Amino acid sequence: MKIYEKSDQLLKRALAVTPVAAQTYSKSYRYFCQGAAPSFLERGEGCYVWDVDGNKYIDFICALGPVTVGYNNKQINDAIINQLHKGISFSLSTELEVELAEKITQIIPCAEMVRFVKNGSDATFAAVKLARAFTSRNLIAACGYHGMQDWYIGSTANNKGVPQPVCDLTKTFKYNDIDSLRELFVKYPNQVAAVIMEPIQDDGPMEGYLDQVKEIAHDNGALLIFDEVVSGFRYALGGASEYYRVTPDLASFGKGMANGLPISAVAGRREILELIGTKGVFISTTFGGEALSLAGALATIKLLEEPGVYEEFWRLGTKMIEGLNQLIAMHCIEKIVHVSGLPPHAGVSFDGIGSLSYLDIHSIYSQNMIENGILTFAINNLNISHTDKEIEMFLDAADKAFIDIKKAVDADSVDGILKGCKVNPIFKR
Repeated sequence: MKIYEKSDQLLKRALAVTPVAAQTYSKSYRYFCQGAAPSFLERGEGCYVWDVDGNKYIDFICALGPVTVGYNNKQINDAIINQLHKGISFSLSTELEVELAEKITQIIPCAEMVRFVKNGSDATFAAVKLARAFTSRNLIAACGYHGMQDWYIGSTANNKGVPQPVCDLTKTFKYNDIDSLRELFVKYPNQVAAVIMEPIQDDGPMEGYLDQVKEIAHDNGALLIFDEVVSGFRYALGGASEYYRVTPDLASFGKGMANGLPISAVAGRREILELIGTKGVFISTTFGGEALSLAGALATIKLLEEPGVYEEFWRLGTKMIEGLNQLIAMHCIEKIVHVSGLPPHAGVSFDGIGSLSYLDIHSIYSQNMIENGILTFAINNLNISHTDKEIEMFLDAADKAFIDIKKAVDADSVDGILKGCKVNPIFKR
């Protein structure tokens, strides 16, 4: 039985001074079973993390995706420490900015020029702004999640505080449904500046889908933007555009490029990125050239370039997917627990049944995984330090979770099974 005494004390303090007790919705206590899960972590090593009460977990969240190599990696730490002794932020640019931009132009198919910012939201916003300037159009066709900036979040249910005219400038379409995109161009002829999308969603694109999206966008005078904040540096070194061999006009990157350090980038065709220079597009941040993140990103990419890294991500992820499917069939819970996603970024989803909601099922799963030393949401991320051992431990914990889920389904109740509060997410991606 794990103890969360210090974590619970910190949670009370945090709730008094910070909305939802975290700086990121998905890192809030509400995404776990409060009372039966930690709310604060203290340190990490490889693919393991320890909470503030000293409990140890295998981490399959990886800081929501940024940790692609592993916590406390010596090579990355050395690069950061070496730069720390030289300085963090300067009054002019550093050579690191040039080195990292050159590296990205070598590995990202669309990258002829690069601009560094900090968050994924910064990078998608920059891409959209560039597209509007380049095409002299205002509407954006969006598919997927693209961050907190008004241009996108205004098109969702979380649009409070966003002016209605801004909300009206973004139109959404359905993934893997090419007709829903065509309909937007028919409805808004000569108005769409760009199609922005997460190229990999759910189980990935249908054959030829991304090529069709690109063709439709270009035929209608719009740019194609790949939001690779999640997919970049995860499925392949050059992201989804490398893996599927479809090159967009612009792409946004973040998360996995620096193993947890705060950096993101917009990359793309030279004639578009050059608008940032002296042609009126203002994309400028004080910390875009912050040197610790640049040094860490270069060290991270060097490790991700090692032979076999991405093959191993796919192999381990495939082992996880196959194991989950076998367990789900064994426990006869196929109607309520489903496996989805491609191997480097896959997991489970839940449906309600009887009087049980999908959150009831999710909560039982989450509680069991935590009890058995696994830190996970429903979806999982892998980093270089995960091995077969950790996948097998994950599957052993999932087996125990599925046993309890089956008990709850048979009893049509979580009584006596769920020990903590239910998972209660604020924002569902």
